[in-house]
This record gives sequence, structure tokens and C-alpha cells, in this order.
Amino acid sequence: MNEEIGQRVRMEREIEATHRRLLVVSRQAGMAEIATGVLHNVGNVLNSVNVSADLVASRMRESQAIKIEKLAALFNQHTTDMAEFLTNDSRGRMIPAYVDALAEAVAGERETVIAELADLRKNIAHIVDIVAMQQAYATTAGVTETVALTDLVEDALRVNAAALRRHNVETIRDYRVNPVVSTDKHKVVQVLVNLITNAKHACGENTRTDRQVTLRTTGDERCVRIAVIDNGIGIPPENLTRIFGHGFTTKKDGHGFGLHNSALAAKEIGGALSVQSAGYGHGATFVLELPLTGKKSPMKRESGGAVG
Repeated sequence: MNEEIGQRVRMEREIEATHRRLLVVSRQAGMAEIATGVLHNVGNVLNSVNVSADLVASRMRESQAIKIEKLAALFNQHTTDMAEFLTNDSRGRMIPAYVDALAEAVAGERETVIAELADLRKNIAHIVDIVAMQQAYATTAGVTETVALTDLVEDALRVNAAALRRHNVETIRDYRVNPVVSTDKHKVVQVLVNLITNAKHACGENTRTDRQVTLRTTGDERCVRIAVIDNGIGIPPENLTRIFGHGFTTKKDGHGFGLHNSALAAKEIGGALSVQSAGYGHGATFVLELPLTGKKSPMKRESGGAVG
């Protein structure tokens, strides 16, 4: 009898230790999920940086400004008879119109280069913003903080912004409430980054051109909900009960950890993750539910908007 009790105690300890290891692995995998998202989206932004840099370099190589040198050389040849040259020489008479056309061309080049340089600065600032946000979340992992709900959604959108634009996915913000919540910011953003990434992939697998991902916040006196809604390929009914299982994936290069880890992360912070889909071709809705704990949070109404 004592031996059976000892075996049971040892098994319980092993189960508890295994559970702790799984929590550690889950947290590490979640951090890796955000880090992967950060690297992927920085790469997308860098593609835009390269395009802008190549365009500026091409404009400079082909610039009409080089013709000013030829014009200056022509003037230097006629320093002693400039009036005669401009009045009676066929080439000289064409110079005023030539200068007007050249000035217009150079002005157009200048506007193009200024616009591209502005895009460069914006994209570089975007990279700095993404990396800074990742560093901030890495240092606050496991810490409960008070934060506005939509701020968490916006952080997750910033990580995915470049990838969404690159895949022509329109982002719709439908913020119906914006309470202040006390939660682990890192875990919430980890879940949202993964859900938005999955929504982007689902839209990419669909043939429709009006790809959309909607972020909707709702809530009541008990909890708040963040829904990630896509009009992508949808989920077959038989997969709805398996989708959060460890190792389950329908992607060719998928590992099946993302949604499983997201479900674990949601549970760790007292929340829950659920999914709804009408089936193939009807998109999907993932809902992250978070508890409202401690001080009563104001259910502030927010207006939504669409940003492509």
C-alpha cells in the first residue's frame, strides 16, 4: 500500500514537473513567435527600403541635371560672343525653351526623390519602432501591467503591418470598447501577432481580391474580447476541434505550435481562445477573451476605421 502511494506521489511530481517544463517551452515558443514575426516584418520593410533606394539611385544615374553641364560647356564656348550666339545662332535661339524644359524635368525628378526619401525615412522609423517594441516586450514578459486594450491590438498590428500591406490585405479596426485591463502584455501581443499572421495566410490562400482582416473589440462587465476576423479560406468543420492541438497544422511548412501555444498563453493569463468558421471559403473568426480583474475598468466606446 505504501509503495502504491509512493508511486502515485512520484507520478504526480513528474506530471507537475512536466507541466512546468511545458509552460517554459510554451513561453519560449511564444517569444520566438513574436521574434519571428518581428524578423519577417522587418524583412518586408527592408524590401521597401531597397526598392526606394534603387529608385533614387536610378534617378540619379539618369538625371536630366547632367544636361546642365553640357549647357554650361556651351556657354563657356561663347563667352566673348554670347549676345550674338543667343540671337543669331540656331542652337543659341533654342536655349530659352531648352532651359524651361530642363527646369521642369529636374523639378519632377526632385519631387520624386524627395518622396522616395520620405518613404525611406518612414520605413526606417518603422523598423526602429518594431525592434523597440520587441525589446520592450522582452523585458516585461511575465509582468502584469495596466494598459488600454486597443494599445495591445495596435502593437500587434505594427508587427504585422508590412506583411499585411505586402499581401494586399486591408486592415479594418472595429474598436467598440477600449477598457483598461491588467494583464501580461507580452502574452496578449504574442497571441494577437499569431492570430493576425494566421489571418493573413488564410487570406493569401483565397482567390478573392478583397482580402480583409478585421480587429474587433467587445466586452461586458465580466470580460473583454478581441476578435480577429478574416475573409480567407475558412476552416472545415472537422478541423475546428483540432485546430488548437499540439502539432496540428494544414500548412506545408507549418509546425503546429502557433495556435497551440497561443491557447496555452491565453489560459495562463486567465483568458481563453476560441474559433468559429462556417467552413471552406467562408473565412474564420478567432476570439481572445480576457478577464476584467481588480479595479473596475471603464468600457469606453471607440470608433472604428479602415486602414489598408
